[in-house]
Parts: sequence; structure tokens; C-alpha cells
Amino acid sequence: MGYSLFIAKKYIGAGRRSAFITAITVISVAGVAIGVLALIVVLAVLNGFESEVIERIIGTNAHIIVRKSGGLEGYEEVARRIKEMPGVEAVAPFVFTKAIIISRTTTDGLLIRGIDLESEARVTSVTDYLRPRGFRFEPPDSGLDRIVIGKEAAYGLKIALGDTVLLARGEVSGSFAGVVPTFSRFVVGGFFDSGMYEYDASYGYLDLEASRRVAGLDDRVTGLSIRLEDMDKAPLTAQGLSVMLGPGFIVSDWIQLNRNLFTWMSMEKKVMFIILSLIIVVAAFNIASTLIMVVMQRIRDIGILRSLGATAGAIMRVFMLHGLIIGVIGTAIGVAGGIILALIVNEYKLIQLPGDVYFVDTVPVMLKAGDVLAVGGVAMMICFLATLYPAWRASALIPVEAIRYE
Repeated sequence: MGYSLFIAKKYIGAGRRSAFITAITVISVAGVAIGVLALIVVLAVLNGFESEVIERIIGTNAHIIVRKSGGLEGYEEVARRIKEMPGVEAVAPFVFTKAIIISRTTTDGLLIRGIDLESEARVTSVTDYLRPRGFRFEPPDSGLDRIVIGKEAAYGLKIALGDTVLLARGEVSGSFAGVVPTFSRFVVGGFFDSGMYEYDASYGYLDLEASRRVAGLDDRVTGLSIRLEDMDKAPLTAQGLSVMLGPGFIVSDWIQLNRNLFTWMSMEKKVMFIILSLIIVVAAFNIASTLIMVVMQRIRDIGILRSLGATAGAIMRVFMLHGLIIGVIGTAIGVAGGIILALIVNEYKLIQLPGDVYFVDTVPVMLKAGDVLAVGGVAMMICFLATLYPAWRASALIPVEAIRYE
């Protein structure tokens, strides 16, 4: 390996007649570096968006949700048992129902979620998204209960703070009338702004007691929201809860509830990895071309080395190391440049996004050591594969014919 590495380094741009090959070598290094840099930065941006989406989802939903068909009676006792489980940080009751909201100008469907602000704040970040800040459900002077409506839903309904709205919910009647709607009046006390359009356009929040009346649950609740000390353990904890609570209970974790979204984000990341890896593949072809030209230029040298006793394997190592040196330099420059660029974009918020379109104002960036190592490893593997054919051709030369050819 010693003299093989020495000769490989000497062949990189050595001699005046190698000027063209040197230019191709520089282009190859630049190609690998650009591909690695682009891949690291794009993966960091995708990680940033994924992290933001997870944060918003977890902000509006619990790590685990426990429900029961027909409502959960005696939920205080169930909550106490759940709190005793290892890894459970907090538990909060909630009511969930569907209703039609009627404003002065139009109507729309709304998903109503009833919460207790104090206990909900320990489980989710919903209270951080309520506007105005410090919102409370205490009734105003009118005596009507307050309702919080998603920002986008309020915009579509043309609702302002202090407006009175009706919630209509159908109840099945045993009489000939069939479904009998019930109406409840509420005053708009605030808005919900999570930055996630799906939530802001379809959700409304009520106090737990008021939502019970709307849903007709009496002293029951729809379910319990659970926060864990480690949200990544949600699937395992959910299985334990299912066993502990027994049949009749429906236990769902945040990963299961958003499986389609996370599958899509994972697929997008894989596709971007494959597409941007093609830049490195193109650079690898340049490396192969460079090595082929070096082999053609060094036929006499190869013949002399073989005549002096160098084995075919040693000759093959010379040109493999030649290509790997190019790959290592390009990968190192690309990794360093990608990390620096990602940190600069994240630190100085260089790329602004329209706040009315995206749920963030700047491009989020999150570097992961695993992604950086994966990119560097893939780049080196591609560069290594590019060296195999030229190196094999060099090792296959017969010494006498190589010298005679020259």
C-alpha cells in the first residue's frame, strides 16, 4: 500500500503534459463537492420542516389518546390509573364532537374540542396558540359561554371578536321527526392560530363543561389526552395502556394518528436523496474518465512497474487510490461546505418565506449527524465504484506489450 499511495498522489496533476487531466480532476472534485453540499443542505431543510410539522402536530395533539365508544364515564379514576404508569407526565380530559356553526352571514362545519385550560396546558401547547394571549373561558357580561374559533375558519365565516354565533348539532329522536337539531349560543372570545391550515380552518374550542352540553355527554368525556416524558416511546406505552385498560378502550399514539403524513415526508426525503445523489454519480463519471486518461498516459510507467516486480493488485491499488483521493477531497469539501452553509442559513435566517402561505417565516434547518455520515458514505462508495474499471484495465496490461506500445 505504501508505494501505491505514493505513486497515486504523484499522478494527481503531475507534469506539464497533465494539465488537461488536472482540469478534469478539478472538475471532478468540484462535482463531488457540489453534490455532497447540495444533498446535506436539502436534507437539513427537509429535517427542519419535518421537525416543525411534528412540533405543530404535538402542539395541538397529545402523545397518546384514550377513548371509549359512547363516552368515558368516571374518567377521573381512569386518569389516576394512567398517571401511575411509568413515563406518563400528565393527563387531561377532552370532549370532541362535530357541529354546524352559524354566523350572521354564512354557515360552516366545525370540529369542536372541549378542554380544561389548566390541565390541557400540561399536555399540549394549545393554550400557546390561543389569541389573545392569556385567554380564559370565563363568560363575559352577556352571560354566554366563550368559543375560540380557528383563524382560517373565522375568516371564512367573517367573524370578529365579540360576535355571537350559533352551534347546531343534530340528535337522533325516536319520533317521526328523526334528527332534531339543538342550538347553543356562544360569544366569540378568541381565535386559534397554530400555523397549520387544516387545524385553523376546521377547529373550534370550548370549555369542557360547555362542550359536554353541546355534545350531550352529561358527566362523560370523549377521552383522555396523555403526555409522555419521551414521546418516541408512545407506541410501546400505548400497547401497555391497551393491556391495562382492557377491552372497550381505544388507545392511539401520535405516530399512528399521523402515519400517512410521516410516510409522505419519509418518502419525499428518500426521493430527494436519490435525485441529488445523481449529481455525485455524474461527478463519478468524470473521475472514471480522468482515470482512463491517466491509464492511457501512464502505459509506459505501468509496464516498467510490472517489469520491476509490481503485482497486478499493486497497480490496481495505484489507480483506485488515485480516484479515492479525488473522492475524499471532494467529499470533505462538500461536507464542510454543506454544514457551514446550513448553519449560516439557520443562524441568520437568510431565506424568508411568505407567512400567509407557510406555517414558518423562514426556512427551518436541522442538521443530523446520521444524514451527514450517510451522504459522505454514499459519496465515497460512488467514487470507489467509479475507480474499479479503470484500475482493472491498468492491472490487466501485459508489461512487455505496454513497453513495446510506448
